[in-house]
Amino acid sequence: MDTAPKTLHRGWVVKQVNSGDTIVLKGRPRGGPPPERNVSLAYISAPKLGRRPIGNEEATIDEPYAWEAREYLRKLLVGKEVSFMVEHTIPISGRECALVYIGTGENSECVNELMVKDGWAITRNNNKQNEEVAKYSMWMIEAQTSGIGVHNEDGKSAAIRDVKWVIEDPRMLFDELKGKPLKAVVESVRDGGTLRLMLVPTMNYITLMLTGIRCPSFKPDGGSEDHADEARYAVETRLLNKDIEILLEGTSGGMGNARNQNFVGSVVTPGNISLFLLKEGLAKCVDWSMKLLTADPESYRAATKQAKADKKRLWKNYEGPVCTVPKDQKEFSGRVTEIVNGEVLVIKVGSVYKRVTMSSIRQPRPAEGTDAGPPSRALYEVPYLFEAREFLRKRLVGKKVNATVDYVRPAANGYPERVCASIFLGNQNIQEATVSKGLATVAWHKQDDDERAANYDALLLAQEKAKKNKVGVHYGGEPPIHKVADLAGNAAKSKQFLPFLQRIGRLHANVEFVASGSRIRVYIPRDTCLATFLLSGISCPRAGRPSIKGQPATPAEPFGDEALEFIKDQIMQREVEIEVESCDKAGNFIGYLFAEDKNMSVELVKEGLAKMHFTAERGKYFDHLSRAEADAKADGKRMWKDYVETVVEKEELTEISDSNKAESTPALKEVVVTHLEDCSKLWVQKCADGPGLISLMNQMRADLISDPPLAGSFTPRNGMLCAAIFSEDSNWYRAKVLKVHKDSDLIDVLFIDYGNQATVSSTGAAQLTPQFSSVPGAAAECQLAFIVPPEDEDWKEESLREVQMLTQTKLVMTVVGKNGSADLVSLTSNGTDIATHLLSNGLVEYEKQRNRNKYGTLMSTYETAMAEARKNRRNRFQYGDFTQDDAKEFGYAK
Repeated sequence: MDTAPKTLHRGWVVKQVNSGDTIVLKGRPRGGPPPERNVSLAYISAPKLGRRPIGNEEATIDEPYAWEAREYLRKLLVGKEVSFMVEHTIPISGRECALVYIGTGENSECVNELMVKDGWAITRNNNKQNEEVAKYSMWMIEAQTSGIGVHNEDGKSAAIRDVKWVIEDPRMLFDELKGKPLKAVVESVRDGGTLRLMLVPTMNYITLMLTGIRCPSFKPDGGSEDHADEARYAVETRLLNKDIEILLEGTSGGMGNARNQNFVGSVVTPGNISLFLLKEGLAKCVDWSMKLLTADPESYRAATKQAKADKKRLWKNYEGPVCTVPKDQKEFSGRVTEIVNGEVLVIKVGSVYKRVTMSSIRQPRPAEGTDAGPPSRALYEVPYLFEAREFLRKRLVGKKVNATVDYVRPAANGYPERVCASIFLGNQNIQEATVSKGLATVAWHKQDDDERAANYDALLLAQEKAKKNKVGVHYGGEPPIHKVADLAGNAAKSKQFLPFLQRIGRLHANVEFVASGSRIRVYIPRDTCLATFLLSGISCPRAGRPSIKGQPATPAEPFGDEALEFIKDQIMQREVEIEVESCDKAGNFIGYLFAEDKNMSVELVKEGLAKMHFTAERGKYFDHLSRAEADAKADGKRMWKDYVETVVEKEELTEISDSNKAESTPALKEVVVTHLEDCSKLWVQKCADGPGLISLMNQMRADLISDPPLAGSFTPRNGMLCAAIFSEDSNWYRAKVLKVHKDSDLIDVLFIDYGNQATVSSTGAAQLTPQFSSVPGAAAECQLAFIVPPEDEDWKEESLREVQMLTQTKLVMTVVGKNGSADLVSLTSNGTDIATHLLSNGLVEYEKQRNRNKYGTLMSTYETAMAEARKNRRNRFQYGDFTQDDAKEFGYAK
């Protein structure tokens, strides 16, 4: 019998409760982790908990009430200070059996007694009958008599947990529990960033990796990384065996390891342990899981930044990046003048042009193993690079932006120094917007690399959104193809395009590059071609050229560089209109260019940066150029600074304006058919109006989507203009009310930009603002001149089908007269006159006109075509000429 004096040990704290009769105690820390002691409660025994499977060992199940007994003891003791007295030590295992006391003085209670009295433990049968054992036996009999705790026979079957030690499908469980606060008990702490939890009441046993952080870990060989013990101790002190609340935010199986059963999440209650670890320098941010974070990622980055500044623990040897940008230049504002590519832009700050790379993003790259060719071709060859450039160009060029420098990449491998900054248009982060559209990807940075965008985590989230929506480079299908013809330097090709460009008049173009004050490279969307465009009617000084590929540098002519800067400021990468007059021997188009309705030739002359060329006298803008040059001379601008006017006598000339000359031939227009009523009545749009109409429709729809009309707010009236939804594509279009149906909400409308009619509900219509109602309808009502459609239903259908085939492409239209509100026209499809084609195939008739002098040529053509159909008995003429006296007899009444 052990007769040694027993010592009461004070000041120990309960670290963990392993079961209803076993606890782990920790002492006071002294220069390191505190001492620990595993203690069993003397004289008593509690039901045994089931064990999870380890290696080849299978899981065991709980004894009845094992979980309830453990929970009773855990909630009573964990984190509390206790005192204990070792009663005896088991020789084989060395396990200490003790009496444990909670509280002090008169309030002190023996935990062993409480467990037996409340029915959560029984007296241990150790064949030692003494006064202590007798007391415990008496208390146990009282608990049995009361039927409490483990002595409740009725509840035994329900008091055995069904623990799910292995989660078969972590993703399914995550989808079920995502976003829901979950209660759990921390069973163990593997390292500072990894917890093993029992979810209650579902009894799912999971491993939880803390989202967004990584703590120093322990190695399989027993070693550990620096500060691993400290990080684990910090978490154990705050969370081990405590009730917590968590949010699941992902599964680590997403990293590509199908066997990985770990979940990723954050501790919500009693507090965010991840932030504490970061602030204390016991953890680092992890990019792959940071994008899953429900909390604000910026708070994690800020905590890390503070730990680095204080050089705490993991950061004790940290040396931050050296910023070469002066403090007063880290933030600046300016106007965007050029989008170089999908990640680089030029900002004009005052009179200085700054080339800026957008932080932490990458523009679309060519597929691995492919060559995109020179930069001028890569824009169109690399999938989505053109879309990325266009997205930035349309949104930024000419706009004021704010830039915040994040880092500077030094010159290396032949590349110059790059200033990398976050770009803001108002409150919108442009990198984030570009990435969310799938038009850029987020650049990968080393884990401890601080040279990254300030909103790097937001960029990662935007990229995940783009991947989920399968947009841009994440689409997965065939990328858009841009087949662009480069006409620069190709005189033969340029001359092929010239007649079409001359006939159109003004057409839309995008300025790609400005080489000098009068030499511009343009992209023509209508014909998907690139061309060099020379400003007509002026002589502009040349700008200086640097030395390229061994060629000597060329100095600038007086005012040449100034002219270049002026024109770049006005039109660089802007949407403009051009009028092509001619083409030179090198294949360069010559004509006039308009930006916001300003003639750039006139603007250069007005600013004294160019002179009027003698060839301008033959052009229609001669008067404008003459007045601009006279004003520049009078004001002594630039090249006219020292000009002195010499007065000479001139002969008086009589000018004949082009407007007074007789028009010998009707104007030709390129059109597309938007609606067919029958084989002779149709609606057309001018091709030149197409881009403007698209822009107008997009703006109108955007306004109606952002500010939808209130139900019942629109009161239709005959003849009024409105916006109406077309049922076949559910889009808004401009329309005119033709009829308001009584006793219903239906209205008949004519879609003024297409010519088709529909009956719609007034709830699907809205008032047009003046911005959209003031623009005339794009569709023009037309009728094939002098053509009479057949009355027989079969031939009506046949003739309509023929016209539909011929009008699938762009047409050339000539207006020859009027018939009420409709233009009388002739239409040519790929060189084929449609009316002549219908007549020669015996599908229609023509109506003879009295005014043979005016329409003689057209009449002769039609007569010849119809005579050919009669002669060859085609279609309606297969049984002879039904247009004569026997027509009525055979059902062909006129």
